[in-house]
Amino acid sequence: MGCGCIKAEGTGSHPDTSNDQKLAQKLQREEERRAREARAAPKPKANWQSAGSGRSLGGQGPPGELGRDTSTLSAEEKRQLALEAAERRQNQVAGVSEKKVQEMRQKEQKDALLGKLAEHYARQKLDMPMGLNAASVEQLKQHWETVRKDRGRDDAILQS
Repeated sequence: MGCGCIKAEGTGSHPDTSNDQKLAQKLQREEERRAREARAAPKPKANWQSAGSGRSLGGQGPPGELGRDTSTLSAEEKRQLALEAAERRQNQVAGVSEKKVQEMRQKEQKDALLGKLAEHYARQKLDMPMGLNAASVEQLKQHWETVRKDRGRDDAILQS
């Protein structure tokens, strides 16, 4: 029993076998030629001169593109533009709406603050306040600042 593609009698071969072999040999020769060329060609070395001008922070491209010239701005204004650009980039996640990205960021902030507060209360061997999990991010930030200031004051008292 066989697949029926080879004749049981005679020495004849499948009619497409010779064409397949020729094609395989041709493809192999091309692959070997490309490999030789790739080895022989010198690879360009990356350097700062060939890197191009790039983009400056705070803008979407060259200085005149947004209608503002960044060369006349103060250092503080440039920092503010850089901060705004970084925030815009953070809020641009492929396939996710801006509203959802902001919600995700707020949840991350809230989780981080709750973690800091939980660690603080655990070190102090105190129970965490009851409604802290229901607090907003702003409320948690204010509470964390208060806890940090109080901890600094407590440390100063202990050292004196």
